[in-house]
Amino acid sequence: MAKVKVDINEYASSQPPQVKEWLSKIDNFMIDNNCRVVSSVVSNKKRTDGKFVYTSKRTKKSVCIINIGTSGNYISMRGNHFIHPIGKGNILDELPEDIFDFVMEGVGCGLGHCLNLDFSVNQGGTCVHNHAEVFEYKGQKSYRCLHNGWRFDLNEATNFEMLTKWIAFEIAR
Repeated sequence: MAKVKVDINEYASSQPPQVKEWLSKIDNFMIDNNCRVVSSVVSNKKRTDGKFVYTSKRTKKSVCIINIGTSGNYISMRGNHFIHPIGKGNILDELPEDIFDFVMEGVGCGLGHCLNLDFSVNQGGTCVHNHAEVFEYKGQKSYRCLHNGWRFDLNEATNFEMLTKWIAFEIAR
């Protein structure tokens, strides 16, 4: 990964107007709310992407990763505010059914690699990211990979309002 400082608006300029506008707004929102952004260009034989990692200066936890380029345009969301709850409320209470189901089915390395079917840590697993984080919501267990988070495509059909709320919960944590 090349250590080149890039601006998200450079990469967003090739996106549809709705996506471009949201990327600019959310970048400003996170920076204005005490997030640090580390930007880089990922370039190899398979892809050329702008990668933007947003981290809370207060908690030191990743808020999200935005990727724009030849490998796809997506945001990888974290769930720190509901996996490690501190305050009241979380985005799970507000998610539309399709997004909620996606979050609750788990993501990342998968059962059998990081975790066993009973959600215990698989000590001999093949996960390269250590192990997944297990969380429970209203009696239902799920998990996420520490590295991958939940990936949502960025296009005209994206629920930008819900992603913005999710980011706000992560920042407020």
